[in-house]
Amino acid sequence: MGEDKTEIFDMPSVTTLSKLYYADDEQATNKQRICLCEEIPALEEPPEQVTGSAVDIDYEFSRPGKKKAGTVEVPVFYTYTQHKRLKGIERKDKWFFVEYPEESVPEGEKPLIKKFRGCIALVGDTLTQDEWIKDKVTIYRSSEVNEIYGFPTTTPLSGS
Repeated sequence: MGEDKTEIFDMPSVTTLSKLYYADDEQATNKQRICLCEEIPALEEPPEQVTGSAVDIDYEFSRPGKKKAGTVEVPVFYTYTQHKRLKGIERKDKWFFVEYPEESVPEGEKPLIKKFRGCIALVGDTLTQDEWIKDKVTIYRSSEVNEIYGFPTTTPLSGS
């Protein structure tokens, strides 16, 4: 009798090494990595609940409403130089990209990227050994979160 192959054998390897980048444009040209993320929390919340009822039914029903803009607080480690660079973009509108680990995708596929617009505020947290700085980067989202696979690639215009 052959071995029963189930979905457990198709599980990807998992890591917490997701990466956070920012760029001036949606095409991620000149993207800069925000050094080492300790964790990347949920980027958005589900839509608010909108409830309703009718006279002829004895229960209330709900539907998804609008999503709140919200903020994302990301604890990060980085060097003095990277800290200065982030202070330089504080409160400026940027594109942010969260790249999921390459180890989480099958061979030949591109990792999931979540992208959105926003601006940051940088708040000091703690100092760690070897002079790494630990801060909290708060990202104020100003657009919806979109999913793509792999970073955007620009194609040259014909005739250029």
